[in-house]
Amino acid sequence: MTPDPSVTVLVTRTVHEGREADYEDWVSGVSAVAREFPGHRGVHLVRPRDGSRIYTLVFRFDSAEHLEAWEASPERRAWVERAGTLCTDMRVQQLTGLEGWFDAPGPGLGPPPRWKMVAVTFGVAFPTIQTLQVLLGPWLEPLPAPARGAVVGLAMVLFMTYVAMPFVTRRLSAWLYPMRP
Repeated sequence: MTPDPSVTVLVTRTVHEGREADYEDWVSGVSAVAREFPGHRGVHLVRPRDGSRIYTLVFRFDSAEHLEAWEASPERRAWVERAGTLCTDMRVQQLTGLEGWFDAPGPGLGPPPRWKMVAVTFGVAFPTIQTLQVLLGPWLEPLPAPARGAVVGLAMVLFMTYVAMPFVTRRLSAWLYPMRP
């Protein structure tokens, strides 16, 4: 089995006060342009929850090569220039594996060690799969095995992405991201 070569990029920007609506319009525009590039897999905007004006733009490409083509494009350069008038303090982080499920509790922290990511992901995925099979099994029994697996797999990924992993990584943040001297 070949590993998924996709790349997730997180771009964090602090938006100037009063320019939040302009920035969200900018995100809509740059997203529309990025969608036209080969290998683009989607964009998600994470809005600030605490009044900080710190926005995170999450986007994915199916390969490092397609990401590089986007990053080297004149279209992207023009959009990044426009963002310069709306924002300060831009940070970019590329994620190529499990890192996408691990939100650092503060700026400047990289992903935790891979062995910790594997341990936490397995610790969440295994009971999630078992529970979903018990809960959904009776309703999925008439379906062929691949369809049952697809439904359970989709439910697991959605639950882990939006519920379990954000909760668990917050609870384990001291272990995942120990204070560095």
